[in-house]
Amino acid sequence: MKGKSIVVFGDSILKGVVTNPESDHIFDITENNSLALAQKELGFELDNRSIYGNIITKGQQKFNKWLEKGGTADICIIEFGGNDCDYDWAPINENPAAPHEQKVPLADYLRILDEMVKACRLHKITPLLMTMPALVADRWLETVSKGLDREKNLQFLGGDWSRLYRNHEIYNAHLVKYAYKNNVQFVDMRLALLETKDYRDYMCLDGIHPNEAGYKLMADLWVKELPQVKLEK
Repeated sequence: MKGKSIVVFGDSILKGVVTNPESDHIFDITENNSLALAQKELGFELDNRSIYGNIITKGQQKFNKWLEKGGTADICIIEFGGNDCDYDWAPINENPAAPHEQKVPLADYLRILDEMVKACRLHKITPLLMTMPALVADRWLETVSKGLDREKNLQFLGGDWSRLYRNHEIYNAHLVKYAYKNNVQFVDMRLALLETKDYRDYMCLDGIHPNEAGYKLMADLWVKELPQVKLEK
């Protein structure tokens, strides 16, 4: 991988966000994020443009501006989904019985993903997708309910907090289906975490971000998988 360049468009997972209830901050960013650890071992050039709270619509805008300014790389890692499949919980709290769409509906998520992949290929950049680390749904419900009425959020979910996990799983399953259908290479972080004895041990208390051990596990998979990526150009 030495001499190869990688650009990243993603959210807080690849930014390296961790949450700690004992911290004075809402979140912290670890220097030991998965790609930074992998870079130390593999020696590739890394341009990590991941942003906390990012959704794919905003990611595509940043990606397009980067291309317009002449951005180039051997590989572009595209990592979205965890925020896209989530909801704006304040309106839900006001009226849990009303219909509420996810931040980026699935059809739009897949359409934009396809547009980004095609743009990579048009510019002779190899697209590389990453699956979504599995959500710890009960922890995530507590996280999104801070400052709100948890019971109203639960009412919207039909009284079943595991619906959050299923929503997350649906987006991820469609991501994998898209990758196979369109011959797009991907790194399966979700599977790697689920194959541990208890993936919850690798996730922060907020339920959505890996902890330091989780980022180390992810880094190990990057080290294994990145040298196997075949450049398309």
